[in-house]
Order: sequence, then structure tokens, then C-alpha cells
Amino acid sequence: MIRYEPPAPPKPAPHEGRFTTKVVTFYRNGDKHFKGVTLPVNQRNFRLWDTLLKYLAEKIHLPYGVRYVYSLGGDQITSIAELVDGRAYVCASGQFAKNIPYGRAQHADRPWLNQKPSEGVRGADRELYQNEPSRRWHETVDQIAGEREPLPTLAQYVPHNPNVNSILAIETSYVGHAKPRMVLIISNTHRTSRASILLNPKTTQSFEQVLRDMTSAIVMTSPPVKQLFTWRTEEPVLSFTQLFRDFKNHDKFIACGLEPIRRTANFSDSSTETEYADGRGRFKGSLSDGAVRERDGKYASMHRRKVNRRAKGLQRNGVASSLEVYNADESNSPRSSLEDSPRLPPMKPRRAFGSSDGSDPPSDRRKLHRQYPSQKNPRVQDEVPMEIGDPNKGYNLRQRKPAQQGIEMDSEDSTPERSLEAAGPGARERGRKRGLAAPVTVEIHGQVRQFLPPSIVDPRNTTRVGLALNKRLKLDWVYGYRGFDHCNNLFVLPSGELLYYVGAVGVLYDKDTDRQRHYTGHNEDITSMAVHPNGTHVATGQLAGQLPDSTPRDIAMCHSAHIRVWEVETLHTHAILGLNFFDAGIACLSFSNENNGDWLLAVEQGTDHLLSVWEWNNDTLLAKSKEYTLYDAASTQTAGADAVVVGSFHPFDDSIIVTAGRQHLFFWSIVHRKIVRDKKSGNFDQNQRPSYVTCLEFSHTGDVLTGDSSGNITVWEKDNENVFRARHCIQHAHERSVFALCMLEDGTLLSGGGLDRRLQAWDSLQGYSSANIERLFTESAGGIRAIVPLNPGSPDGRIILGTTRNHIMEGSLQTKFIYVLQSHCQELWAVAAHPNEQAFATAGYDKYVMLWQADSHKLLWKSEVEKPCVSCAFNPSASVLAVGTTVGRFTVLNAYDGMHITSVQAGSQQLDAVHFSPDGGLLVLGSHDHKIYLYTVLDDGQVYRKAGFLQGHTNYVKQIDWSADGSYLQSVSGDYDLRFWDVTQMKKEKAEAVRDIVWQTQTCALGYTVSGIWPGRENDIDVNSVDRSRTGSLLATGDSSGWLSLYRHPCTSLKAASYDVKSHSAHVTAVRFLADDSCVISAGGADAVLMQWSIAGKGSQWDQEGALG
Repeated sequence: MIRYEPPAPPKPAPHEGRFTTKVVTFYRNGDKHFKGVTLPVNQRNFRLWDTLLKYLAEKIHLPYGVRYVYSLGGDQITSIAELVDGRAYVCASGQFAKNIPYGRAQHADRPWLNQKPSEGVRGADRELYQNEPSRRWHETVDQIAGEREPLPTLAQYVPHNPNVNSILAIETSYVGHAKPRMVLIISNTHRTSRASILLNPKTTQSFEQVLRDMTSAIVMTSPPVKQLFTWRTEEPVLSFTQLFRDFKNHDKFIACGLEPIRRTANFSDSSTETEYADGRGRFKGSLSDGAVRERDGKYASMHRRKVNRRAKGLQRNGVASSLEVYNADESNSPRSSLEDSPRLPPMKPRRAFGSSDGSDPPSDRRKLHRQYPSQKNPRVQDEVPMEIGDPNKGYNLRQRKPAQQGIEMDSEDSTPERSLEAAGPGARERGRKRGLAAPVTVEIHGQVRQFLPPSIVDPRNTTRVGLALNKRLKLDWVYGYRGFDHCNNLFVLPSGELLYYVGAVGVLYDKDTDRQRHYTGHNEDITSMAVHPNGTHVATGQLAGQLPDSTPRDIAMCHSAHIRVWEVETLHTHAILGLNFFDAGIACLSFSNENNGDWLLAVEQGTDHLLSVWEWNNDTLLAKSKEYTLYDAASTQTAGADAVVVGSFHPFDDSIIVTAGRQHLFFWSIVHRKIVRDKKSGNFDQNQRPSYVTCLEFSHTGDVLTGDSSGNITVWEKDNENVFRARHCIQHAHERSVFALCMLEDGTLLSGGGLDRRLQAWDSLQGYSSANIERLFTESAGGIRAIVPLNPGSPDGRIILGTTRNHIMEGSLQTKFIYVLQSHCQELWAVAAHPNEQAFATAGYDKYVMLWQADSHKLLWKSEVEKPCVSCAFNPSASVLAVGTTVGRFTVLNAYDGMHITSVQAGSQQLDAVHFSPDGGLLVLGSHDHKIYLYTVLDDGQVYRKAGFLQGHTNYVKQIDWSADGSYLQSVSGDYDLRFWDVTQMKKEKAEAVRDIVWQTQTCALGYTVSGIWPGRENDIDVNSVDRSRTGSLLATGDSSGWLSLYRHPCTSLKAASYDVKSHSAHVTAVRFLADDSCVISAGGADAVLMQWSIAGKGSQWDQEGALG
């Protein structure tokens, strides 16, 4: 077991996120007269700490630039997360200068100031400002430097002791700049109830008191107002400071009471906002001017009476309120008649408090049926066209099928209506009679499934059908290296970056700065790679995609086998070769050496294995071989897709090409634009022909060196007849296959074995005799797949190794090897996001469980378990991690260090789903024996007692979700059957009874709110994983064809827009949002690689530039 002690990072405030802006001031070290530089700092503007230091060096001049940042107490700051909003810091090139009153010049007297003096402060307002003018600012700074206490707020000097949440107590420097502002307050439960509020920043009321005063201005289901959220971004407003500074550009806010915020579709600034006019789902009237129309009915009169009564009471008491309610129609025009004003929609009944099943009381349910008639023909808009011209931008490849007759689909909505369920036959007719929305019908794998919408569906959802998705996925990090089945896929560039490929991504990793760059021009798996002799360009070849026959021709061509040559510095695509030339893929690539890399060799991966040479700068084909030339026509050998393993130009003669693979080593010559095989060269003795020639290298004298599957190393030397013959053979240099050969500058040949995991050295100057130096690697490290000199031409002997267990290591024969990169090496199906931190856990078929830090991309700990793993989950307190295995046994690990706690045998077959209940008191497991097991959790995850099992599925259970109250389960089986369960009664529940249940998570691929992900999919494509963001506005899916997709949530449209990207090999097995919804983690099954994707809005800088290539 390998354990890593994670560092203890500083915990941010609960309301701080990854991109929270912190306004801080920086002073020059040792300069008490420097006025300071005040900057807004966040990780969006400064993604790296070094970027901030470079920016400060331009603003604050120091002898050797800004190398260090210290707090006023002398503590060194090393990351943006350690900066505190409103604090001051010192920039230095070396050591911190103590006992300097930083910031004195900013508040010192300035006798030379010739500006017009201010008009002073009125006597009535004087008590609102600092009451101790003799106390100087630098004294506060000195106190921080000596005692390291937080800055005193201005509220400490106010004699009348205003509430600490007022604007005076929160931001001392902003009081003089904030001005009264008019904002529009929108009720969370009744979105048509709106009021314009005038906010006074100099009020002595607390922020909570102002929120309570807003209650009388709007109609609410659960008064009073407890919290505000911005309308466009739905971010919480926690103080006056955020209201007047952070959200000064927001003029609309959502007022929430005791209920959670109901997420809604954000209208763009340019769009026209409409107001609900009647109960039939139509919208009338414009609210673009921020006015609130006069309401009629008893609720409107009640609203006006409350407002008038509140205003009269304030005037009678002589209190100046911080908010005033304005009615645009009353202030600008005579009062209109009640008949002319738009009416409020019917009041929605309040859900019964404390009901176990989340259902409404009978009386409220009857009212609901009368007020909401069924919508017989909801309108479905046309599909919004996707960007299909550029294959690099993740266009929507799957063609949406037209709406079928008899299918009624509600539109998308950003509200997290998490009610999901399936309905049986006759549900449509029953719903029509009861006045409820009709079920949604979707065809999944040839079977028709129906899902019931919630009892209350926001009628504004109909306006969102077909809306384009305004979010994009950007690849941030790749966890992994593909070494278990590919060779010649690891290089070191002149810049020191490591170059390798996984899936459809070319990765450039700078291990010194811990930074990755990605070439994402491919849309199918990369199968070969070559680096130009100058190190300025890279060639990568991709596999041909398996697309449906209905795919348009231009899109199918983008997914065909071809070669891309791209620039290392800019990652821009320089040339695209062979779009209509290659059939299956490219087995190997190689640049020529003698003519400065003008030629590029490519070997076809299909059964014919054509050899072709390209002038890649001109996009022209120079020469090619004939078809079916890999073996002689009279030979009984048959060519396969894996017949050619390696191919290369000879380093001293560009007209000679060497290829090797299954039972062959062939030499080729380029003659008159044709590639002809030299049948005299490369002939093995009949009894010494290996099953595979696995690797290829060249000596400094031009000899060809080969390693084979028998463990032999053979030296091929050119004789006087220009024929390459075997001159020397190192018999059984390794126990089995020799996977890698590397010739160093001093003539030392390094060889790496796969099965024996040995790295050995041979002296080429002494007839390839053994240098008696070898290194044996552990089984967890794996065999050696690739050997690359770290500093070519340097005598230090340091090398980079790629291993068969997908690790990358650095070291030498004289020093210790250390891990540069670690990852899983077998199929990966289990990913669990940490409930509170930027971290996630993974478990794979390689029997390893790993915990990763998402922001630093580091492996925190690694633990080995008894059996292959297929599922995992954190408990709500994140103290333990439960892992399901392939043998029906689940293991519980300590989430902090990976230590084993307990193992329990639940069943006899694989556990595909593991989830803790919202309160952590129960653990549910979905098994391949068609059962759902429940265990009682005791002692904070230390003890587990079997509580029972649920049985009813006819196939294995692969996905499970808990309800928010922990009383219900929804589960999906392998034959795509959605069922619901009452955990308190341990029985199956009907679909109608749980249509309004709020689900804690959404990992089930079936249901009303995820029904839009299925139309247009081929019957042989499975949705392997689904996850809903914590805010409920986004949905991520991964399918068996390798596509990672991002949708709006709820996704209920037949033509739901999505952002699709294909970067993994084969299928995507798991997708999970991180705790703050800033990133999505995806796992590949065949490549065992993890990818971290950030979520950005359309129109961001990277989106405008487009995918490189």
C-alpha cells in the first residue's frame, strides 16, 4: 500500500469559490513611502502564482523583480488561495524587511495638494464615520505586523454600534463611493411578483433587516426574505459589499424565503423578458424597462395594502427606510383599470411540511387539478443548428431524429426539477383525466419508455425548447499515460516538455512548472506519433472512426484516418495528410533526417499495410508501395491490423526505410517515386525467427538494432553489397519481450524488458558486452515500455521511462527513479467527487484506489485492495470511501489517508452502484444479481449492518439515486428499466406516487429530466454514466462510443442542444461534477485515463480562438 500525506491547504470562507475576486494591496519591500498597488485578484485573471508575480514585477520595480510576497507579519505567501480580501501584502526580491510602517504615505498629510477642498460632512452624518481621527491608518498596519490580527472594521468606531452586517462594517473604503441604486426584486416562488427597490448604502439597518423589509413588497410562499440571488448568474448575495461592489452591474435579484432557490433560465441582456399573462401558458408584456405592472385580484390588493401600510408606518415613526417601492405604472401614468392589467398566475399550493413522500395534501392536490388543465399540444420548436463545420469544437455529431407522432415532450428548463419517473401503460390517459401533464415517450434501444413530468411544470419551459447551450468544456488536465499497449509514444522536446498521447489528445507536460498543454485537433484515437528532427513540429496519426451510415459525408471525412502535422510552440495545425488515402489508421510515423525532415513516412494500419512517403510541407504524396506487399504472395502468412509495430527512416540514408512487426523485419528503398522492398536484407534464420520484432534503434555507425519477443537483441550491419545482415545477437538479454532500446551519446545501449521489468546497459564499443549495470523495478511500477534521454547530448545519463502500468518515471542507472506521473493501468469505471473539496477518488480493475487533488493535479494517496473495483462513493461527511468490487464485496477506506477500515461481503456478484444516503445513515449497493442491498452505517462509517435488500429488477442494477429526504430510491437496470423504491417500507413504489420527489443526485440515465439525451442515438450506443451539477443547471453524460456531452438540465427536449467532445479511447465509463461545479471529471474505459474539463461560457477567450488545429 502506498500512502501520501496530503498537505493542509488553507480553508477559504464558505462563500469563496475558485474565481472569487479579492481586492488586495501590494507594497514595495522596505519602502515606507510607497503608496501601494491595489489589484483585484482571482484565479480567472491569474491562473498561476507565477503569472501574478510577473504582473507585479511590472508594476512594482525591484532590483531582481518580484520573487516573493509576504504578509505584513512576515509570512510568505505562495498561492492566490492564501490571499485575503482587503488585506495588504509586501512584494520583495529577497528577505522581508521588518518594522516598516507600510502604507503611511497613502494617508499622510499632503500640504502640496491644491485641489478644491470638500464640502465637509453634515453633523447628522458625522457619527456614521470614524469617530477617532487621531488614530492613524499606519497604526493599524503596525498592529497587524506585530500581532497579526485582522484589520478593525469601521463599525468598531461607530458610537451607536450599528449592526456588523451593515455596509459600514463590511467595506470601509467603499462607503464614500457607493451611491443609492434601484434594483428589481423577483419572488422566488412567484416569478411574476416583482418590485423595484431603492437601496440606501448609508442606512444603519443590517442586511438581514433590509431583506425582511423586502418581504412586504412581493408575494411569497414562505416569507420572510432570507437570501438574495443574482438573476443572471444565480449567485448568492451575502452582504452589502457584494450588492454594491461585486454585483454592481446586476439590477435584478431573486428573493428567497425558507425554500431553496428555484433555478431558472437566465435571459441574456439583449433578450426581451416576458411576463406571464394568463393560465394558458402565454407570455405578454415587456419588462425590459424594469417596471412592475399593477396586479389585480386579491393578491394584488393584499400586496398594495401591505406596501401602503408599511410606508405609513415608517413615516409615522419618522424612520428613513433603506428601501422604497416604486410602481412604474402608478408613477408615470394614471391608474389603469383592473381589467386592463395582466393577471397573476394561479397560486401554487404549498407542499405539506414534513410529509415523508413529498406529496401534497389531498385538498391542495384537488385545487391543483382544477387550476392546471392539461396541455394537449405543447409546441416544439425546430432544432438549433450546431457548429458542424469544425470537428475540433465538439460539434453535435449525433443526428436528432424528428419528433414522432404521439410523442409529447416538455421543453428544457434551468429549474432543478429533479422529479423523475417511468409510467406504465395508460398513464397518458390517467394524466389527462386528472389534469396533469402527459408523460414523455422516448425510444431506447428499440423499447418505448414513458416518463411522468412533475405535477407542476413551469409553463415558461416551452420557450426553451431547442435553445443552444451556452457552456463549453475545455480540457484542463490529463491524468495518465498509455503505456500498457502502445509503444514509441513518449518523447522529450527541446523545451524540456514531455510529449505523449492518450486517446485523441496530444499532451505536452512541463514537469518543472507542472503545466500541461494539449493538442486537441484529433477527434479519434491517436495511434502513432513522430517528432521532427528540429523539434519544431509533431506528426500524429489517428484511427478511423466507427460512425453510423447516416453520418454526412463531410463529417465522416473529418473522422476518417489521417495525419496531422502541428507546431509545438503554437499547437496550430500545419498540414492534414491522407484524408482520402488511409482506410483503417496509421500504425507508425517517422520524419526523415538527412533532408532536414522534409519527408514523412506513414504505414497503413489496415490489412494491406501500405507504405507512403509525404512531402508534408506541400501536402503531396511522394511515393507509396503496392498493395498487399507485407508478405509474399506465395507465403502462408496473413497480415493483420497489428502486423507492423514500428517503422522508421534510416538516420544516415533517407532512401532506406525499416519496418518491423509480426515475424518480419523488412528493408525498403525509395526508387522513382515507388517504395520497393529489399528482399535480401533483414532475413532471420528459419529457426530463429521471432514471433514479433518489438522495437527498433540505430547505432552511431548506422547499424540497425532490434529487440524481439524472445528477449533477444540483434545487430544488423550493412555489408559491401549494401545488404543488412545479422552480425551479432545478444541471446536472452531479457526474460521475455524487449519493449524499448535507446542508444546514448557515449555509446551505451539501454534495453528495457516488459515481463522481467529490468533496465540493462550494453557497451556498443566493446561488442555489445554487458556493462554489468541493471535496475529492477517493482511490480507496481510495471515493465519498461519506452526509454528517452532527458537531456540529449548530455553525459549525465538521466532518462525518462514509460512503463506498462501507465506510469512515467525519471532517473538514471546511478540514481533513484522517481514518479513523474502515475495513473491506473486497467479498465476504469469508478469515479466519485469529494462532497466538499476540489478532489475526487477513482478505483479501477487494477485493484488500486486513488485520491486526486483537482486544483494541483496531484495524487494524494494510493491504496491497493483485494479485488478489481467498479464503483465508489464518499459518505456525506467525507470521512470514508466505500468501494464496490467485481466479487460482490465492498471495502471501506479512510478518506484522509486510504487506510483500510473494513470489508463486507454483500453478495456474490459485481457491485456496479454504491451510494450513501443524504444523512449518511444508509449505504445502498446495486448488484449484478438483480438485487439492491441496504446497510445501516454506524460510528461515522466504521461499522456496517445489513438492513435488507430490494428485489424486482430482471437485469443487473447499474445506477441508483437517493431522494433528498432519504426515503426513496430510483434505480436503472442493464435492460434500461427504471424503478422506484420506498426505503422506509422496503417495497417497490408506483411511478405516480414519486413524480414530485426531489432527488439528491441524478446518476440514473432514465427519467423525465434526462429524457432529452436519448433521441437520435443509435440502438447499439449505451449511456454509461450521467451526472447532474450541484446547482441543477447542467447535465453531463458519457456513452459507449467515446463521446462526452454537456446538456442543460432539465434536459426534456426532443431536440436538446449539447456540446459534444470525443477525447477518450473507446467508451467513456464515468463522468462526475466536482463539488463546486467548476469542473467535470471523465474516465475512459480502455485507456484508463482521467480527464479534467473546466466549464466556461460560450464567447470566452479560448472559445473565440477555437480548438487548436
